[in-house]
Amino acid sequence: MANYPQRMFDAVSDFAAIGTPQGVTDKLAILLGSFGYTSFLVTSIPEPPLRLEPYILVNGWPKPWTEHYIARDYYKHDPVAAWARKTVNPFDWREAPYDREQDRQAAEIMNVATDFGLVEGFLVPIVRSVGFQACVTMAGRKPDLDPMAKRVIHGISVFAYMRISTLLGEQIKSKGALSATEKEILSWAAIGKTSWEIGQILNITKESVDELAKRAAKKLDAVNRTQAVVNALCRGEISI
Repeated sequence: MANYPQRMFDAVSDFAAIGTPQGVTDKLAILLGSFGYTSFLVTSIPEPPLRLEPYILVNGWPKPWTEHYIARDYYKHDPVAAWARKTVNPFDWREAPYDREQDRQAAEIMNVATDFGLVEGFLVPIVRSVGFQACVTMAGRKPDLDPMAKRVIHGISVFAYMRISTLLGEQIKSKGALSATEKEILSWAAIGKTSWEIGQILNITKESVDELAKRAAKKLDAVNRTQAVVNALCRGEISI
C-alpha cells in the first residue's frame, strides 16, 4: 500500500475516467480513507462574516459535527479555516497558528473536533485562477502522516477538486449558459448589492432582477442566490 507514486498515478487515471461529480466524490472518499482520513470537506473558504454553509461543495464530515459546527458558528473563529485563507501550502491542522490562551474559541474548536473523531487533520488549499480560495480538508484518528503520503494526498485533492468543478460546469452548460444579464446580476450580488440596487444599475425592475436571479440559480444547481453566486464564482462564470 506504500507505493505512493503508483497510487498517485492510479488516482489521476481513475478520476479522469469518472463522468459524474458524485462518482469523483465517492472515489475521493475511498482514496482518502486508504490513507486513514475518514472525514473530508470540499469547500470554498469565504472571509467572515460570511458563513461557510452555502460555500460547501462536498460535505463528508460526520453529520453531528457539521450540525454542531454550524450551530456554534465556529467558522468565524476556526484557526484552520483562517490559516487556509492565508496560505497556498498544505498543512496539518495542528500547524494552524493561534494563541491557545488568548483565543479560547479557537481552542474550543480544536478540542471539540477530536470528540467527533477529527483527531489528526490535513488541509490542501486550492487557489483558483478567478481568485476564489477553496480547499480540501480531511481528518481521521490515525492517518498516514508520511511526508510522501501527504504529497500524494495534495495531488489527489487538487485533481479531485478540479475534476468535480469541471463536471459541475459541464452540467451547468447542459442546462443552458448564463446570459450576460444573469452574469451581471450575480456579479453585483457578489459584492452585496440588493435587487433594487441592481435594478437601478441595469435599468430594469426589481422584479426582473429577482426573476433573472432565480433563472440563473436554476442553471447553476443552486437553491438560493448566495449559492448561485458561489457556484458561478467557482466555475469561473463571474469574478469579483
